[in-house]
Amino acid sequence: MISDVGLEALLPALEAFHARFARFFRRTEGRAFGRKYLIGLALPIERKNVENIAEQVGAPPRKLQEFVSDSPWDDEGCIGELQRFVGEQLGAPGGVLVLDDTGFPKKGSHSAGVGRQYSGTLGRVDNCQVGVFLGYASAHGHTLVDRRLYLVEAWLADPAKRNSPRAAVPREVVFRTKLELATEMLTAATAWGHLPYQWVTADAAYGDAADLRALVASLGRWYCMEVSGTTTVWTADPAWAVPPRAGRTGRPRTKPRPGSATPDAQAVRDIVRSLPPDAWIRHRVTEGEKGPREYEFARLRVTEKVHRTPGPESWLLARRPVNADETTEIKCYLSNAPAAIALAEMAAVGCLRWTIEEDFELAKGEVGLDHYEVTRYRGWYHHITLSLLALAFLKAVQREWGKKWGPRIGAGDPPAA
Repeated sequence: MISDVGLEALLPALEAFHARFARFFRRTEGRAFGRKYLIGLALPIERKNVENIAEQVGAPPRKLQEFVSDSPWDDEGCIGELQRFVGEQLGAPGGVLVLDDTGFPKKGSHSAGVGRQYSGTLGRVDNCQVGVFLGYASAHGHTLVDRRLYLVEAWLADPAKRNSPRAAVPREVVFRTKLELATEMLTAATAWGHLPYQWVTADAAYGDAADLRALVASLGRWYCMEVSGTTTVWTADPAWAVPPRAGRTGRPRTKPRPGSATPDAQAVRDIVRSLPPDAWIRHRVTEGEKGPREYEFARLRVTEKVHRTPGPESWLLARRPVNADETTEIKCYLSNAPAAIALAEMAAVGCLRWTIEEDFELAKGEVGLDHYEVTRYRGWYHHITLSLLALAFLKAVQREWGKKWGPRIGAGDPPAA
């Protein structure tokens, strides 16, 4: 966060950063409120809701509330420019896009999409909103770069909630699964082309979806996604073939079918449990705050099972803690990376989900990602978008000023994101 001295020193940089997004606010008043809101999100305020931000930055609370909840400024355009900025600051040819969702606990019942639903953040079913996010990570750093609000199908089907003026969900919004929201963000990021990336990673909630993995492959990228232990694959050639014509007058067969030589598909957890001890190799994947992150990895070539039929040939990657025993949970991943890809690179990518988890924690703790008190659909997108902008700005400042002042940042020095 920024102290008073730090903010004064950072204002020129913040003004230049904010100017990149000026065209998306349409009116002079909107641009001014956007600047004030960004400053407020970066300030050391305990609760970064509209009222507290307005008090700190000298803005009329009602006007600032209208700016966040109702003003028709272009938050999607801001996301495109944010990705351009992140590409300039952190971009690298081997960049990685990371998919995940996070929950926002809510006590009320009027916010768009709020209700009792499962939140991985909370680890239980509770009253909350859920957002699906896209992160970007490279050797230069990581941050959040896109967002979507998940609206439960039953919530959208309830006219009293759907048509509530307090939620104000646009008529054109229809139900989309979390996977569909993730697909939208991947497709948009690729179309914009501001983020150089080669890989996509995610946990099993997304990695289990063969269609999502196929999308990544169709975009010319590589996935290394966690999958559930019950996911089945073939470790040998499935030996499916097109059967011969049934008699002389039967129609020619066109679809491959399993034959007598077809082996059974196996669950990935069973496959990796049966690997010999010398199949596991220790790798240090990154240097964490609590020391190096080291795991043992094993991999083998398999054929994916996609909608009950043989899919692409892929890597099955397994990860376990060092000194694991028979009771230790083993993480499994599928990857379409080339056969010649180094294990160290694939292992590092598979472990990069920690970056988006860290970004969630930073964004909620430092730039008020979950401090909003707006209830409207548009208000959620506006607040979350500005929080993502603030997070990327502080990370860029930390990276730039860290080069000049070193890793120790004290009171009155440049902020730590």
